[in-house]
Amino acid sequence: MNEKFQVETLDVQLDELEPPYESVNEAKIGRLLDKYGIPFFYKQATIVYNNGKNEIWKPSFTLPQYGCAVIDYINDSRKSILEEKLNIYNYNQIPATVLGPPDLDKPNWQESLYEKLQQLTRCSDH
Repeated sequence: MNEKFQVETLDVQLDELEPPYESVNEAKIGRLLDKYGIPFFYKQATIVYNNGKNEIWKPSFTLPQYGCAVIDYINDSRKSILEEKLNIYNYNQIPATVLGPPDLDKPNWQESLYEKLQQLTRCSDH
């Protein structure tokens, strides 16, 4: 067996273990969390109070070791949509980071996300 075949086989096996991500950017975030050893649930149902009623949302990633903080990837570039979603999480006292395509287009998005996670950890410790 040559080394290239072994690497390709490993990639196929790892792909089979990944959740069925809805976008390439969600896959990037999931792989980054795996790289940092941060356990997560993908698309876990969460109840939020919004506009006078309870709704079931499925944020992209729920982080049980971070006080059930969430990372929600929204495939929308409009800042107002991202801010509205973040405000609803804040109202429901759910520590959250909401990301859109421009956030992952930045060259240092991985470091930026990691810093946001560290801030969420500090908030959930209090």
